[in-house]
Amino acid sequence: MENRLLSPRKGEVNQGAILRLPKRALKDFLFLRVFMTRLLLIRHGQTDYNLNKRYCGFSNPPLNVFGISQAESLAKQLKSFDVTAVYSSDLLRAVQTAEIIFPKFQIKTVLDFREFNFGIFEGLNYDELIERHRGLYQDWIRDPSNVLIPNGEEFREFRKRVISALPFIISLNRNKTIALVTHSGPIRLILCEACGYGLERFWEVDHNNAAFTIIDYPQGMSLIVVSIKESLYLPT
Repeated sequence: MENRLLSPRKGEVNQGAILRLPKRALKDFLFLRVFMTRLLLIRHGQTDYNLNKRYCGFSNPPLNVFGISQAESLAKQLKSFDVTAVYSSDLLRAVQTAEIIFPKFQIKTVLDFREFNFGIFEGLNYDELIERHRGLYQDWIRDPSNVLIPNGEEFREFRKRVISALPFIISLNRNKTIALVTHSGPIRLILCEACGYGLERFWEVDHNNAAFTIIDYPQGMSLIVVSIKESLYLPT
């Protein structure tokens, strides 16, 4: 199992480090730091969309066979955590992952933790997007905050719904460990927020299928401890 802390520069990692947040990053999270809450931030297992590198968004495919095995492996890794509540996006791939990892829990689904709505990009891979929507796709990659995909979601609204929902579930679970099973987009936003990164660094934050991140909000400290743990699973 690999422990990594998000690095200031793309592609670099620091072993066993603690991240000290700049003041601007503490503003939204200030009230979260008066108690200890541990968040296990989990990305769903693999789907055929992931396998074929297609944008999934609001589309609702199930886990594939490998994705199920990923979730089963992750369930074994997370047994040592004293989880008291489990939250999930309402989309099938996230709910299935949560149910496999935490079979004894009632999964609490939260629509605000859905993936970004990719509009006309959904179901397409990179080559198809370059062929059909080259200019729009390249503009969106360069500046997702200011480029609206037809039939899609405004990026600022996406960020607002995710970042607003997170403090709510944290506030309901003071001094506890909770799990949230969601998607790459919401995870990128949560980690950018925790690390004090601007949205211009959104694409630098990556999170593999069935990987999990631990975010601790320690009592009385101006620190947020962030570590990424890649799930270990056996190919089938």
